[in-house]
Amino acid sequence: MTVVELSPNLVQPLRRLAKEQDESVDEIVGGLVADYLREQRHTQLLAEMERYRALHPQIVEQYEGQFVAVYQGEIVDHDDDTGVLFKRVYQHYGDLPVLIVRVTNEPDQVFRRLHRHVVQ
Repeated sequence: MTVVELSPNLVQPLRRLAKEQDESVDEIVGGLVADYLREQRHTQLLAEMERYRALHPQIVEQYEGQFVAVYQGEIVDHDDDTGVLFKRVYQHYGDLPVLIVRVTNEPDQVFRRLHRHVVQ
């Protein structure tokens, strides 16, 4: 467990909120941190989606029909099988926000989330 120090002006409102919701301060803070991290990951994946769209004209000929993994604006891996690719990407990148998408003629696609429990 990691200990995080909070300023007193945050501790008192947290204690009141915890009491009102019949939860511990740790549960409240844990939930807030989890929400924040989820939002940051979502923001990073949105950026990867934009990078994918920008890369699309360059990659469609080479990877059309395959799944690609995009991390920090680069194609870091590819495969015909999304499950195989997801497992490989997860082994290498863990929880980092890596976009996995099938390359089609259309750069604008509906993106779905794959969750870590898929590979466990």
